Amino acid sequence: MIELPMTCPRCDAEISVDMASAVVRMDVRPRAEAELLCSCPSCELPISWRIVGDIVVMLLFAGIEPLFLSEPSLPAADVAPALPPLTSDDLLDWHLDLAPIWTVIPWER
Repeated sequence: MIELPMTCPRCDAEISVDMASAVVRMDVRPRAEAELLCSCPSCELPISWRIVGDIVVMLLFAGIEPLFLSEPSLPAADVAPALPPLTSDDLLDWHLDLAPIWTVIPWER
């Protein structure tokens, strides 16, 4: 069990953050900064600290599993195909192709 002594920024109480109930949030790109999220046992409000440098390294070496944040990605079926972008000529051709269509209601002709 790993505990970090901290001061709550909301109630100024000296607390001990239990890393089993806290979340270390990091970016996917490797850098020596993270965010520590937990709730204060004194005021019971959620708090976050920006942690940098040696503290991040010590937590990772101690076996704390961080929550990695990455950009959201689409499933392969929802990704646009690799086609050239539409040009104004493409839009004009499409407009001319639609010109003979009078209606889209199937029962009218």
